Parts: sequence; C-alpha cells; structure tokens
Amino acid sequence: MTTEKITITDKLRYDIIERRKSLGFSSYDLSERTGNGHSKFWLQNIESGKTKKISKQDLLALYMTMEDTDDEDYVTLQIEGILNQNISDSSKEWYELINISSEYAENYDNDSLMDKLDEFLEDEIIPQIRNSIFGMSINQKQAALSALQNFYYSLYMNSDLAFALINIPLFGVSLLDKKEYYEAINDLLAIGAKYNDLVIKNKSLERIKSWKERDKYYEVINKQTIHIALKNFQNIFQEMYSLIGSDNIDMFEFVRKFNTDVSFMIERGQPNVLKHYLKSFQIHTGKEFAIHIEDCIKWFIGFQYDYDLPFIYDVIDQEQLNELYAFLNNYGEIHHHI
Repeated sequence: MTTEKITITDKLRYDIIERRKSLGFSSYDLSERTGNGHSKFWLQNIESGKTKKISKQDLLALYMTMEDTDDEDYVTLQIEGILNQNISDSSKEWYELINISSEYAENYDNDSLMDKLDEFLEDEIIPQIRNSIFGMSINQKQAALSALQNFYYSLYMNSDLAFALINIPLFGVSLLDKKEYYEAINDLLAIGAKYNDLVIKNKSLERIKSWKERDKYYEVINKQTIHIALKNFQNIFQEMYSLIGSDNIDMFEFVRKFNTDVSFMIERGQPNVLKHYLKSFQIHTGKEFAIHIEDCIKWFIGFQYDYDLPFIYDVIDQEQLNELYAFLNNYGEIHHHI
C-alpha cells in the first residue's frame, strides 16, 4: 500500500543530515535544490524534528536531488531500507522490508539456518520467556500467558504478520525514561485494540477453533502416512538386500520406487521435509542412494516419538543395512535401462 504521508523517523532524519553534509550542502541550499516550492527553512525544520511528517513526493524529490538521479525506483529502495516500510505503489513482502542481522546475512544454507533457529529457541528464547514470567505476580502471569497465546494464534493464522510484529525493536525503549516507556506501552496497546476489533469482526477465534479441529484430523492422517512410508522402507530394503550381488538388479527402478513410496510419502506426512532433512532424494549414483537411505534412517529416528514409530533398528537389521551401504557405495552411476 502506498504511504502518502510518511512519518519522519530519527533514522531517516539522521540519514538526511549525513548525506547532506557529505555533499557539502547547507540545509537552505538543499531546500532550494529540491524544489516543489519550499522555503529555505523547509529542510531545517525536517532535520531539527520540528516537521514530523513528509509527503512521499517531497521525500522522493529530496533523495533524488541528493543522489543526483532521476531514477525514482532506485531512491525508493533506499528509503524503504531506511524506514523498513513500503512506500512504493507495488506491494512488498514483510521479509523484503526487514534489515537482516549481520549474524545471518551471509548464511545461505537452509540446514544451518534451521540449526540456528533450534539453538536460538532452546538456548535463548524459551529460557528467557520462562525467566521473565517466573517472578511475576499472578495477575502478571495471567497477562503474560494471554499475550503469548495471542502471539501463538497470530503465528498460527498469519505467520507473516506475526514476524513483522516481533521485528519491532522494543529493546530501544529506555527503561530509565518513564515517559518514553509508558508512551511505548500505550502505542503498542492502541495497536492491539485495533486488531482486537478485527478478531471480533472476522470471528478469528471461531476460525482458529475450526482449524484446530481440522489439524487433529490431518495429524491422524499424517501419522498413518508416515507409518506406511516406514513399512514401504522395510519392504524395499528387504527386496534390495536379497538382490545384493545380482546381475539382475534394476537400480534405477529401485530409486524410483524408493522415492515414490518412501521419500515422497514422508513428504506427504511432513510437508517440506525434502527441502530440509531429505534433500538428498535426487539420486544419480549408488553412493548418493546410500546417503539418501541413511538420511531417511536418521529422519525415522529423529521423528520416532512425533509419529509413534518403532525404533528403526528394531525393524531393520543393522548389519544387513551396512552390507547394503557397502554394496551401493561401490555401485557407480545409476542408468535407466530401456
């Protein structure tokens, strides 16, 4: 959504001041260069904080003047990066408007990022939530749990908006400045009141209850699907093991069958598993097949309790499995026999 009147944040104000000074312009000079009929005091009022809002047209004109460009899209991206909000006529996703932490900015590995998530939740977030609530009074605990419930519902119904919400850096509020502290509380609760009205209007709690009932149904279905995948794994394993050393083994067909009946079956029971735990499903050699089978074994062990599965080595002979690994590791490339 286009924002016609834009709040001038401190970050935006400081950026304007630093850019202007680096160009060697006075605020009077830059006001006149920007045009749009402004007085020479226009920019001075912005930089001093006297002016609280600015039109989109004026902000773009100011930045195009400082950048010495007619490319509106270029300066729009720069401004959005400073404000962390969309000011263009085209919609942007929440993650395009968030400043990525330097801790994660150079990490492009899915598995590594998921490991970071697990560590952050287990070592930092969950202990901090517990510690924060532990010493509270009964009334405070009730309020804190209600707030956490609202966050969970938000995450459940619309994770995009939930992540946009928790991106607000509330740690910037000074605990020593009571006025700033209570203004922040009032601002946040005012936003909350607006969205509480939407909960009533859109019957969101009733929808959550309905979705939860649906989830219970699919939970049963998904568990059944995973059990079928494990049974298929057992059957294919036994069939492959019985053919070790045989000249008649059609490895291409085994790969196709394994992916169809095991890998893709697990994907049905746990969507996106092929993007994370079982990325090795694209198989071209015997060694890659062995790696994928091992990844599936690890998955069955890791999610044993989530899906009420038997321990994998109670249904698969580990010595036979090692023999199969050795066979596959020496197999070479897998070709389609026509």
